[in-house]
Amino acid sequence: MKAILIFLISIAIVSCKDSHDVLHEEMDKISEEFRKFDIMLVELYKKSEKDPKKVITIVDSLLIENTNETDKYKSQIKTNIERDLHYFKAELLYKTGKYNESINELNLKSNEININKTGTSAIAYVANYIKLKDFKAAKSFLDSVGNSNGNYYALGNYYESIGDKTSALKTYKYNLEEDKSRKHFIYYVWTQKRVDELEKNKPLLNEVFFPTGNPSFEICEVCNIDNEKREKITQLLIKMPENQHWSSTAILESPYDTGKSYYWIRVEVDNKELNYYVDQKTFEIKYFNPKTKTVMPLEDWRKRK
Repeated sequence: MKAILIFLISIAIVSCKDSHDVLHEEMDKISEEFRKFDIMLVELYKKSEKDPKKVITIVDSLLIENTNETDKYKSQIKTNIERDLHYFKAELLYKTGKYNESINELNLKSNEININKTGTSAIAYVANYIKLKDFKAAKSFLDSVGNSNGNYYALGNYYESIGDKTSALKTYKYNLEEDKSRKHFIYYVWTQKRVDELEKNKPLLNEVFFPTGNPSFEICEVCNIDNEKREKITQLLIKMPENQHWSSTAILESPYDTGKSYYWIRVEVDNKELNYYVDQKTFEIKYFNPKTKTVMPLEDWRKRK
């Protein structure tokens, strides 16, 4: 998941708004706290494989600790940590067969932190309701998943779980046809496997996969190959005068997905979006207008502004 979209955190520094060095220093310290938390979470996932009940107790303690956190940098990611811990606990409860409790934990993740029940969270609800044989509730959450990684795979799982092999195959095959550029993504691989199994008349699934929150889980292992390029591109964009008040950066297309020679990157700056094409070899940055589908050198674009 982390390989597809890179979201950069916006930090308000009241006394140093014009100091980019201070801004970057603050960002680095917060990023380091994120990194430490991810490392800890990966270790807890490993421990949960042997003793999930013990890890649930640890998670409860961490939630209390996070609520009482006063550290300057840790405090700025309290909401993120709370969300991830609630989801982790919901995942553990699901794996131990406590489906109603898992749903309650997902409700805490969604309601207390004002997160919509969409995307992977919605799929997690579906997984629980399928186990509870509440197919109506499961379908309602499926309808709210939206365009998320694994959405069609989850829908195919759902059809298998209710015994509708025809619809399952139709869904999986549609996904494979529409997602050819992402053959190296894990959901594509899983979908192809389900098609092969069903066409061999193997037993239907009786569950919908529960999307893991494990930071070490890679949706696309191949995508890690270009992490250094992505980082370099991000740093180049940050230094551009047009992007000095950015709030987020998203990689919409990469050469590994499209086979093209460039990355399409969208930067949000002062509530407006700027689009760029960045060559994967030369790192040349060009301005892209998605409405007119035109590309121009930065010099020409700046003259027109």
